[in-house]
Amino acid sequence: MTICIAENYGGKGGIGGGAGAQGQASQNATGAAAHGYGYPIIEMVTGMTRTFDIQLTKDFDAVIPSDLSTIDRVLFVARPTMRGGEQREIRVPCEFTADGKVTLTLTPKEVDFNEGTWYAEFLCYEPDGRLTHDYRSYLNIRKGTRGSRGRNHPPTVLDVRMALCDTSPACNELLDDLEFSDVMILNAIERAIDEWEETPPRLSRHFDATTFPFREHLIKGAVGYLIEAIMYKYMRNRMQYSASGLTFDKNDKGQVYLQLAGMARHEWKAFVAAMKTSMNMEECFGVVEMPWYN
Repeated sequence: MTICIAENYGGKGGIGGGAGAQGQASQNATGAAAHGYGYPIIEMVTGMTRTFDIQLTKDFDAVIPSDLSTIDRVLFVARPTMRGGEQREIRVPCEFTADGKVTLTLTPKEVDFNEGTWYAEFLCYEPDGRLTHDYRSYLNIRKGTRGSRGRNHPPTVLDVRMALCDTSPACNELLDDLEFSDVMILNAIERAIDEWEETPPRLSRHFDATTFPFREHLIKGAVGYLIEAIMYKYMRNRMQYSASGLTFDKNDKGQVYLQLAGMARHEWKAFVAAMKTSMNMEECFGVVEMPWYN
């Protein structure tokens, strides 16, 4: 199974290899994965050791392999957020060939107690130390029964799909496909956490996709962003056509999605406002415990 990553732009890479419905990558299919434009996803589970075959390319369609003939080393680096400040990092040297084939091995040393979504890069360095190529992806570490005790349980792509009932093409009779790609779901989770961080009041504690403690509300926040995003697609692609005396527009659902997005976004934003206010007051005044209530 090969994951293809285009230079600087992500591209049509995907999970574990093979294209499924609407490019939804399949764990069983072979060949270059494809789930639409966006950063490819490298999937791991805590406690697991796994080797990934990566094809670095110059184009989205994985036709032109990258030339690494002058490269001295390839380093895989992952961070839980791209915001500033001191951060945890996963750093793994990779084996590679001149025609852009890279081998990445992740072990429990890198993934245990690090569940959640990470921003990842394959950094290519010349012998003089110059960074000349950058290939980006997501590293998604799911919580397993090993290597995760006592940690948060970040929502997975499947958790968000279950909330939306978007788990298989059978759930979408008119589409006969999944409505949201995995990368759209991870982006929605990212946007929800960014909104938390950017909404006043500012707190001394900061969260990312590996540490956000309010799991159920984060799923709701991601759902709101997903419905809002797909609403733009339906409104942008409306086109009525007639056949056999019938008039039909398969994208005539933007207004319905607008209402659904508004409901989901309102619930998420109300939670953010209430919880951040409570946490801000706690930071300001502290907490007084009454022993007779313990």
